[in-house]
Amino acid sequence: MKRSVALLFAFALAAASVPAIAGRQDPMVVPAYERVEATNGIAPTAKRVSAAIIYAGRLRGWTVVESKPGQVTLRYAPREHEVVVAVDYDAEGFKISYVSSKEMDYEIKRGVAEIHRNYNRWIRNLAHDIHQSPVFHLPDMTEAETAPAPATAPTS
Repeated sequence: MKRSVALLFAFALAAASVPAIAGRQDPMVVPAYERVEATNGIAPTAKRVSAAIIYAGRLRGWTVVESKPGQVTLRYAPREHEVVVAVDYDAEGFKISYVSSKEMDYEIKRGVAEIHRNYNRWIRNLAHDIHQSPVFHLPDMTEAETAPAPATAPTS
């Protein structure tokens, strides 16, 4: 009797933990092309959009893997996770596309891409920061000027 109660308890515990494990994945959001807007009378250019992508990426901890005309490839690797995205751009906007990942539980289920639930938030934050970049608000921002200032150690 004791053994059957223990088995029943173990089974119930295992069944209860399945939703917690399954909840780590969400359907992958595939962002649409996003237009950028002119601000302060400054028309966007491909150079400004590229600079905004690099600035926003660095601001959030993404590193530039490759930068070529029309595309910036970014890598984000918090802890043991890693995501690589390609951000295609032109003078009017950008589109973020999934390239690869590690430890993000990426898989296709029933024809739908699923990935760790944090991925969609990271991509949404990156897109938001691209739109909010100072590149679109200051008249003469170049890519070199858009790098966030390095953190400085507090002085004692």
